[in-house]
Amino acid sequence: MPQTLTIDHPHEHVAHVQLNRPDVMNALDNNLINDLCTCFDELDRDEQVRVILLSGAGKAFCAGGDIGFLNYINQMSPSEIQKVIYELFFKLAVVTRVRQPVLAVLHGYVLGAGLGLSLLCDIRLASENAKFGAEFPSMGIIPELGLTYTLPALVGLGKALELALSARRFNAEEALNIGLISRMVREEKLFDESMIMARQMAQLPPLALRWTKSALRRGAESTLAESFERESQVNGMCFASEDHREAASAFLEKRKPVFKGR
Repeated sequence: MPQTLTIDHPHEHVAHVQLNRPDVMNALDNNLINDLCTCFDELDRDEQVRVILLSGAGKAFCAGGDIGFLNYINQMSPSEIQKVIYELFFKLAVVTRVRQPVLAVLHGYVLGAGLGLSLLCDIRLASENAKFGAEFPSMGIIPELGLTYTLPALVGLGKALELALSARRFNAEEALNIGLISRMVREEKLFDESMIMARQMAQLPPLALRWTKSALRRGAESTLAESFERESQVNGMCFASEDHREAASAFLEKRKPVFKGR
């Protein structure tokens, strides 16, 4: 198991991945990013995993990029920096590509690249004490990790511009009000509430769960006509699945369904 992560293997089909660099508030460096990508690739292939929780150890989810890593790439030429940043951060798009829904469990600082990582996840729950910030301009750089796409998509262009150009920090209540997070929870109940949501999702038919994530993510970048076409294609497979037949039978027989992901 990599030292930068702790991984709780599936319980009730939910896997829990925790960033484990608490001494630096889980700041992202190349080792953590590579380990996270390897971990998500492995979970994507695990048929027992239906939902993934992503959290941070210690006092923060992720406080941004590791300053040591930033100093390292600052020694490179602009073209070298461009190549390293693109290759390293593009790997984290695996969070959007894995078949399973990914729930981000946010507490403490969710700043810079940490905010970017959280926005790659499908759903975000946060403690009432969480602090958010797109603070990139204060460091002389622009938002990264796809945040120039994900932030406007979630909160609208006007609010995204205000948050990024001011580089200010904001609290969980504001994050909830602008649609950045789905739920705000007392910190002592955050993980339990996140696990309850994850387990509820994990009880759904696995194929429908995975294909719903894929269809919605692709639909966000498609036209309405393309969405209609994709929905009909995927539902053609859904209606032919064993899970759909089991769901229909269980409904008629007034019993709890047993889904197999087939």
